[in-house]
Amino acid sequence: MDESVLLQTLYNSFVSYVPNLIGFFILLFLGWGIGKILGRIAEEIIKRSKIESVLFEKRPVISLSSLASIIVSWSVYLLFIKAGVDVLGIKAISDILASLLSFIPRFVAFLVVFFAGYFISEYLRVSIEKSEIEYRRLIAKIVFLLGIYVSAIIALPLVGIDVFILQLLLIIVIIFVLLPISIGFSLAIKDELKKDVKKWLKKLSKI
Repeated sequence: MDESVLLQTLYNSFVSYVPNLIGFFILLFLGWGIGKILGRIAEEIIKRSKIESVLFEKRPVISLSSLASIIVSWSVYLLFIKAGVDVLGIKAISDILASLLSFIPRFVAFLVVFFAGYFISEYLRVSIEKSEIEYRRLIAKIVFLLGIYVSAIIALPLVGIDVFILQLLLIIVIIFVLLPISIGFSLAIKDELKKDVKKWLKKLSKI
């Protein structure tokens, strides 16, 4: 093939591809702007709802508002990047981005389940620590850690992680650690329980 013909062919191919490149960069710019705006809106909604102050006594390492902003922003970014890559016609990268986009809902479900378990565990921990039972601090820590562990076992399969080993470890801990501790604790306080029951029965007999 003549060199001039080859150069002309390459030039024509580049010129015909320019609109695709322009469309790609326009989509990137739009995605960046819309992602920023929607991320900020999500962050403000969480902040103004004051849900963090209700759920957390102390400021968490990663706030819910920041997490919501990151998830919403990057979901929009990836959506527009994929649209731009589709315009360029690069199928391999488009397939990867499609996989990432399909993973986001499962990741959000994982976060919802895990944080729900965390909030329940934290509530139980605080309630136990405020009670007047013996060894309340130790019991509160055990309940909290167990709650987090169970939350992880429930949440991890949502992102495709096998939790068989974690389930097995939980069963072993319950059988060989928590069960003996529970029995020992029950035996240790049985006399106190008997006294409380007798007092309660006496009060009932006086009614």
